Amino acid sequence: MSDDGSNTANNSDNRKATGRPFVKGDHRINRKGRPRSFDALRKLAVEIGREVDVDKDMSTVEAILRSWAHGNYNEQKSLLEIAYGKVPDKLEVEGTVTIKPPAKLADAD
Repeated sequence: MSDDGSNTANNSDNRKATGRPFVKGDHRINRKGRPRSFDALRKLAVEIGREVDVDKDMSTVEAILRSWAHGNYNEQKSLLEIAYGKVPDKLEVEGTVTIKPPAKLADAD
């Protein structure tokens, strides 16, 4: 193989950072770290959802739900499941099923 620089390890050194770098007090820095359990994740989601976006004058959750209302099918489905509860995936039916073989057809000679 020739060393033409196509190796990803070699190219990773040549990439430049995009976006703004972090500065002291930046709101994008996750000071609380990663949640350790689902309950902690839910609590963090509630905290983030209650934050108010000053530009839009609405909470984060309200902004997300409003965007979902005009989004794709999965977003609309998620909105409805949050609002009214998830539709059960499993259908349980009780009773007996009787299958009869078809009647013998007469020869049409």
